[in-house]
Amino acid sequence: MESSQFSDGQSPFESIEQIDAHGATCDSFRVKLYGKLHFLKRLKPAFTGDIRYQEALRKEFEAGYRLEHPNLVRYISLTDDGILMEYIDGETLSRRIAAHPEYFTKQNTDKFLHQLLDAVVCLHSHQVLHLDLKPDNVLLTRINSDVKLIDLGCCYTDTFADTQGRTNAYAAPEQLSGGSVDERTDIYAIGKILERLPHHDIYNKVIGKCTAQLLENRYQNIADLREALFPKRKSWQWALLPLFLVMSFLGYLLFANHESPSSEPMESPVVNKSVQEQSLPPTQSVPYATVKKSKSTKEQQTAPSALPPIKKELSEEEQAFLDQPHLRVVGTDEFSRYKQQLAEYYREANAFLNDSANYRKYPSRQAYLRRYQDIVYEILQRIKADDWFYPLYNSPMNPISSYTREYKDDLEHRSFVNSNQLP
Repeated sequence: MESSQFSDGQSPFESIEQIDAHGATCDSFRVKLYGKLHFLKRLKPAFTGDIRYQEALRKEFEAGYRLEHPNLVRYISLTDDGILMEYIDGETLSRRIAAHPEYFTKQNTDKFLHQLLDAVVCLHSHQVLHLDLKPDNVLLTRINSDVKLIDLGCCYTDTFADTQGRTNAYAAPEQLSGGSVDERTDIYAIGKILERLPHHDIYNKVIGKCTAQLLENRYQNIADLREALFPKRKSWQWALLPLFLVMSFLGYLLFANHESPSSEPMESPVVNKSVQEQSLPPTQSVPYATVKKSKSTKEQQTAPSALPPIKKELSEEEQAFLDQPHLRVVGTDEFSRYKQQLAEYYREANAFLNDSANYRKYPSRQAYLRRYQDIVYEILQRIKADDWFYPLYNSPMNPISSYTREYKDDLEHRSFVNSNQLP
């Protein structure tokens, strides 16, 4: 529809259509200029003569005009009482959540969060704080659902330190009290946006830190927040690849002569206490509930019925290899303490999987598995931070490694099985 605010003589646009954007101080229009659609934000008639609102528009335009990013709306020109911007054909995050909550699968949610954080990083790198991050200021395009962050009307910059307006539901405590703001103020609002997402409970730990009352208790920058949302879980596997290869070779040497033709499902044996008293540590892991998987006839014929028995003595070649001066073989007391700590980490990781009630707490299988992966990742980080435990855990070519390998292999097996056939 044509807007009554423009006469045919005044309007430079080919067409003008007012949009109901519920603005408090500005009206919104979809306009066509040179055959292309644009978005026009214009002061309401009651505010056109007020210098404060004119300066607020100028601040928004000057802050946005120098920014160029695919996830930020592009500012084009400034008039006496309005701003001409890129037109975005899409819907707000609020409407997408309300109308299509099924859209927010893990893949789509990860994409949304990456793009939102990228846009905020661009703002912060140009010394701009948004200070009004909320679902209504985040658009998702109709094609490809890309993020477009809009409305810098409340932003803070080096040249426009006095900011007007906020949305109380998403404003950090320092905003509400009129205190000093920084990038952690925007991080608070991102935490509140996370609360609005479907299945937000998987982000509870991140949300809690984002929305901490004190600035120093929040993530200090977007890079820290991104690492918390998307931890690099797989990098440690490549670092340990040589260790796994060496342990596999050593395991082959130890167990090559012990095979069982039985076709019964694998069961984890209980460690013989008398064997534990030997100078060499045992290689069995703590027993766990057997997960049965269907196997072809060929696989059943070759599957072992149990782990091979412990080899009590090393060959001369193996012993010479372990006697190398750079290898330190742990003593009985130290190994006993190590076993107890490793078993505790193992039980902690698998307590989550063993409790079937946990699966019912999560809205999807992906959410359930992501939580388990988070638990394993957190335990690995604690292991690495343990000054006495980690050197043993990461010790290559040592009898202790065969014991450790059983736990690692079992964790990977449980994780794989549960990712394909949940309880």
